[in-house]
Amino acid sequence: MTPLVSIIVPMYNVESFIEECAESLLRQTLSSIEIIFVNDGSPDRSGDIAEAYAKRDARIQVIHKPNGGLSSARNAGMKIARGTYIGFVDGDDYVAETMFQRLAEEAEKDRLDIAGCGFYKQTSQRRTYVPPQLETARVLTREDIAERLKQAHESRFIWYVWRYLYRREMLERVNLSFDEEIRFAEDSPFNLSAFFAAKRVKMLDEGLYMYRENPESLTEAPYKPLMDENLQKQYKAKTAFYENHGLTDICKEDLETYICKHQIPMLLANACASSQSSREIKTRIRHVLSYAMVQEAVRNTSWGHKKLLKGERVVLGLCKLRQPFLLKLFFERRGKPKGSAG
Repeated sequence: MTPLVSIIVPMYNVESFIEECAESLLRQTLSSIEIIFVNDGSPDRSGDIAEAYAKRDARIQVIHKPNGGLSSARNAGMKIARGTYIGFVDGDDYVAETMFQRLAEEAEKDRLDIAGCGFYKQTSQRRTYVPPQLETARVLTREDIAERLKQAHESRFIWYVWRYLYRREMLERVNLSFDEEIRFAEDSPFNLSAFFAAKRVKMLDEGLYMYRENPESLTEAPYKPLMDENLQKQYKAKTAFYENHGLTDICKEDLETYICKHQIPMLLANACASSQSSREIKTRIRHVLSYAMVQEAVRNTSWGHKKLLKGERVVLGLCKLRQPFLLKLFFERRGKPKGSAG
């Protein structure tokens, strides 16, 4: 019997968390599901633990593959998914027992291509609710979505695929998959295409997903050696998407402001977090300032832009003046910036 929902769970070094993740999926009030664990060449016992669960429940299957990154793992799961809808859960997170029933109910009732929810951000000290960044409790039509895409980065609704349920037929119609060349911040290029293709979307103001800030994950590591390369690939994917769909003129400012607010500070903070010498860090900052995405955003965004906070204006001004020493000093004193690569 064809399941209503396919849940794809990539795994890499999540041995400490995968049991809680699996148990939350097995407790789902929606029984018509299949759970696809994708062992992305994990060196720990994640794959063995998933296999043990597969022996307990026929709805579970496990894929073992060489390490290829999160995009590759998700794509491997999508290739064998049979459900009417596809959802994603990261192996170090867990979900409310009603998550997939609630999202699937809304999707079926309102003929949705995408159904989404809020989530909780969980640390060792606290849990914080993050509501959806789109209007809730009403169906957004294609015209509504086109309007929201103009501020996709400002509103951040394209961050994180795991808070959404996608109609598989819609994804297959546009041949949508994750870009396997992007191994960091891969969600937003996928979501740009998914929301552009969607005809009907609805958000629930319910915290159904539990996102764990795992200090061992790539996202939370202080220094990310692949950040520069992958953010540039992400930028090229987004600009290509805008060009292919005639959206460049109306979406350009949103992307460039986002780069100035979030990604340039991330790139500079990442450079300062490396173990290199002071001289090498300044050289690396100069290198960051030479990236096409940085130069374009810095050139086209005014220092006094109303959406920039004081610290962001300082960084932008120092970038315009090309001051690697002062940028290094700024980030060493300030520490890790808040935000995400999106």
